[in-house]
Amino acid sequence: MLLIEQQYSARSDSAQQNRHMLTLLTETEKVIHHDPDVASAYLSRAIAMLEVRSPGGSSQSRTGAGLVRWQVTRIDEFIKERVDQCIRTSELASLLGLSVSHFSHAFKQATGLTPLSYVNALRVKAAMQDMLCSAHPLSEIAFRHGFCDQSHFCRVFRRETGLTPQAWRKLNASRAPLKTSLPAYSSQQSAQVRSTA
Repeated sequence: MLLIEQQYSARSDSAQQNRHMLTLLTETEKVIHHDPDVASAYLSRAIAMLEVRSPGGSSQSRTGAGLVRWQVTRIDEFIKERVDQCIRTSELASLLGLSVSHFSHAFKQATGLTPLSYVNALRVKAAMQDMLCSAHPLSEIAFRHGFCDQSHFCRVFRRETGLTPQAWRKLNASRAPLKTSLPAYSSQQSAQVRSTA
């Protein structure tokens, strides 16, 4: 009786996984032409499900345990140093001495993002800081942070934050560091202010 229950449970789990897989593939089909990053995320989930279902997993999934912390830190530093330049996945892979396919797989395991999505997220984060601390126009901020143009910047920014850069800037203007909104005082003027208080 126990064996029959286990077989029924296994079939039920398998049917549920099949439905989930079908949902992932259907969603991929819907978005693949207008949002390749989301389509890639759906496909990655589907692939991960297949790897788990295969007995013992593939040799690649067993050896590809992701990147270690120092490798991700090295990638972060590389991206930050070149945030205004084109950064290719092949450059990131060669930085760690890995093939592009192995690096992409290991990177996704370590961060949960594709290398392109990760680079874009860091660019948006740097652009946010720039928008809070300066009054530079969005076109200049886009160029300074490695985006092709303002339109590209707006698309990626909206995908990452859910807001346009202009709306985000207005919403967060009050968070700008105090030093940018106050006039600069000399140490002598600061001493005078303290002595009168």
